[in-house]
Amino acid sequence: MSPAGGEPRLRLPPVAVVRAAWFGVALLVVVGLGSVVGRGFFPGDMAKRADPVRQRVLATFHRHDPLARQRPAELDRFDERFAADPLVTMLHILPGGLLLVAAPLQFSARIRNRHIRLHRWSGRVLVGAGVLSALAGFYFGLFAPYGGPAEAAAVVLFGGIFLVSVVRAVIAIRRGRVALHREWMIRAFAIVLGISMVRVVGTVFDVLLTPAAVSPSAVFVLSLWTGWALTLAAGELWIRYTRGARERRAFTSDAIGVQASLQ
Repeated sequence: MSPAGGEPRLRLPPVAVVRAAWFGVALLVVVGLGSVVGRGFFPGDMAKRADPVRQRVLATFHRHDPLARQRPAELDRFDERFAADPLVTMLHILPGGLLLVAAPLQFSARIRNRHIRLHRWSGRVLVGAGVLSALAGFYFGLFAPYGGPAEAAAVVLFGGIFLVSVVRAVIAIRRGRVALHREWMIRAFAIVLGISMVRVVGTVFDVLLTPAAVSPSAVFVLSLWTGWALTLAAGELWIRYTRGARERRAFTSDAIGVQASLQ
């Protein structure tokens, strides 16, 4: 995660857009840290402890839950997978929390320019933390999925994108391709922020779909796919907009070369 050459020249959006983007990142970091702290202190019953807040939200919007009687059993089923494997839970949430706090600093040009050695070493630490957290996430998604196969598929797809992005970013920076390194790290961080976005859209879906008797597991799965897709799409839009003229020409040349090789 450290530049081996000069900084890429970026086409930045208007200042208001940049500030809004950073505000959104900060908000998602806070949401994610709230989940980390909650699950860290209450690994076996965080969802159950948070449910009274959900009840107040539903009451505020005058939404009735026709599945209220089944709710305690659903909460137990969601929480018990974390309670059954507290070590794996910690290996998932603690490195994930470190990523949420420290990864945004890696995108600060001021920090990179003034503290390049710190940027490099913290980058190496964050890559290790990301891989560890992702592997623990694979464990829950594949071996104890609350949402069944649809959850497992989301974890494999987006977790796979995260790992591929990290590997490609490391390869790019070792070859001195700073701009390409930046793009792959944006994709990886978008997946990290997606975990927080899942909580945000999950709350919205819960309020909208609960009165229709949509099951909590179905709401959870829909939130997974939507949350990750939104942040990944936002990251890709940011990459394509801010890509410098030189990088756009290189990207176009690479695409033409690939197309020619296929003909």
